[in-house]
Amino acid sequence: MTVGSKKSNRLAEEKSPYLLQHAHNPVDWYPWGEAAFERAKEEDKPIFLSIGYSSCHWCHVMEKECFDDEEVAGLLNDTCVSIKVDREERPDLDALFMEICHIQNGNGGWPLNLFLTPEGEPFFAATFLPKRTIGRMPGLADVTPRVKWLWLTQKEDVLRGAKLLVETLAARTAFVSGGQVGLLQARMAVKELKDIFDEVGGGFGFAPKFPCAPRLLFLLEYAQNTSGPERDEVFSMVDLTLRKMWAGGIHDHLGGGYARYATDERWVVPHFEKMLYDQAMLLWVAAGAHEIKADDFYLKFAEDIVGCILRDFASPESCFWTSLDADSEGDEGKFYRWTEEEIRKTLPQGDAGIFCAAYAVLPAGNFMHEMTGMQMGYNVLYEAATYTELARRYGLRGPELVKRLENDRRILLEARNKRPKPRVDDKVLMDWNGLTIGALARAGRVFGKKEWILSAERAALYLQKVLVDPKGAWRRRYRAKEAAIAALPGDYAALMWGVMELYESADMEKQKIEKHKTDKQRKDWLRYAANLATKLEENFWDEPGGGFFLSPADEAHVFLRRKTAVDDAVPSANALAMMAYVALAKGDPENQKYPETAKAIGSCFTRAVNLHPVECLSIITASMKLKNLKGEHGTADEKNVL
Repeated sequence: MTVGSKKSNRLAEEKSPYLLQHAHNPVDWYPWGEAAFERAKEEDKPIFLSIGYSSCHWCHVMEKECFDDEEVAGLLNDTCVSIKVDREERPDLDALFMEICHIQNGNGGWPLNLFLTPEGEPFFAATFLPKRTIGRMPGLADVTPRVKWLWLTQKEDVLRGAKLLVETLAARTAFVSGGQVGLLQARMAVKELKDIFDEVGGGFGFAPKFPCAPRLLFLLEYAQNTSGPERDEVFSMVDLTLRKMWAGGIHDHLGGGYARYATDERWVVPHFEKMLYDQAMLLWVAAGAHEIKADDFYLKFAEDIVGCILRDFASPESCFWTSLDADSEGDEGKFYRWTEEEIRKTLPQGDAGIFCAAYAVLPAGNFMHEMTGMQMGYNVLYEAATYTELARRYGLRGPELVKRLENDRRILLEARNKRPKPRVDDKVLMDWNGLTIGALARAGRVFGKKEWILSAERAALYLQKVLVDPKGAWRRRYRAKEAAIAALPGDYAALMWGVMELYESADMEKQKIEKHKTDKQRKDWLRYAANLATKLEENFWDEPGGGFFLSPADEAHVFLRRKTAVDDAVPSANALAMMAYVALAKGDPENQKYPETAKAIGSCFTRAVNLHPVECLSIITASMKLKNLKGEHGTADEKNVL
């Protein structure tokens, strides 16, 4: 098969939008699987493994600069067997190899590129690689011949180095079960978060700045278990972060929702891709904040996100797509950027000046290129002044100003929607849908939005219909009417949690329908979640040590079957499972297995939490929920919290 003058490679048979983006590269790509490893062993060649995702800007750059380049492709095809992986389809592989990248380089990111032995053990890892070396950034066209030379002349040294890397990672992930997460770890985590909290801009640390929703959820849970000045201080960290994100360019002020992260400390310049999981996690945070301290701002924040989810991520089948691309027309952020001239031509006469002042629109542009530092001539919309300041400056009444800016945003959104839109990654993922289902159900319950709960219900029922095969096994990805890839622990855990949020939200029906119908609905959700728990335990539970492995037992080419409680942009699979088991225990108090399983998960990772509490915050959050389930509510003082 060919497209124009380009031949298709093996990825043309895949369903992943990311893999299909590489289906016409001259690189002789394989998908992850037996065929690639067999060929590597037969030909005694190293493996080149490249991992990314469809909405990643730098993945696009590397595809154009390296993988679509005949010279680079020739070097790779001569030296290696090349495998391309969609990290969203195989998060277990991505997390495993990202750990290797962190060990070798002290950092990570995407695209993630590695060289492996034919047995699958890594010996070189890097993130983005240009074609040619730039300063300290190695070029793929320079690295590949070096790998060939090393493999042909010093193979034993390469193999020893790979073994050492694997042993180093194995030592890092060795767990000794015992003990329970308690007050000490929670307080250690709060102290660490206070030390890195940005008291001016909100969020944690320096640029680039991510939402870090698991940190915000931990602080909310801690605030619920304490009182007085400490409660106020902890809660204010969440509140400030949400308000600064709302004002920043990371927030899409026209279409709603949030980009994956900001490249600066003030949340101004986004990395423009929008991910479903970010919307779900921030909706969860907004609902949690409102539960502690009701505020119209949190309702506005939640409505903005839900509007984005239901408009831009909702599939015709009632579940939710994965992401919106950072690029459009081959240019990062082009869909979202504005020149001052465009603003002035689009808005009604007399409004443009006010709008430009409100959203920092400048003639020369208001941000610089991430890599070159050059002024771009474009503007990202972010709030540069409060409504009170603007009303005073322009002699307007507050309500009139609000109405005019609202109308201006509507006009600009209509104009923006006429532009070529970013690509949608339209695969449906079990775990991200589980998070979205749970967030919609929880937010619907907190804010009294029944339609949000109904959206979550429809998605949960559709997943149950399309992701389960005739033998009862779940699949994690659905696209183009195909369900594929065995479900992973994060899939089961996220959907369990989401379904239990639907269980809790069924109470909203009691005022509207007969009680027996509500009870049946709750029983159905409880049964749904319990079945997921059974499958999770059957496939991933570590019987001697507790906790869940992240990869299947029958995955032949994973060099280490690991467990972890380290959070990423979302809570770890083990922490989500622990939260879901606590919710199951609450829903079915007669079944003692549920709280015992939750306790065993916490015990497995107590040592990891002791060593790195901020990396494992969601396990601490889940531990607080478990203790509260047992009736040990108390307050966060020396005598009684967790």
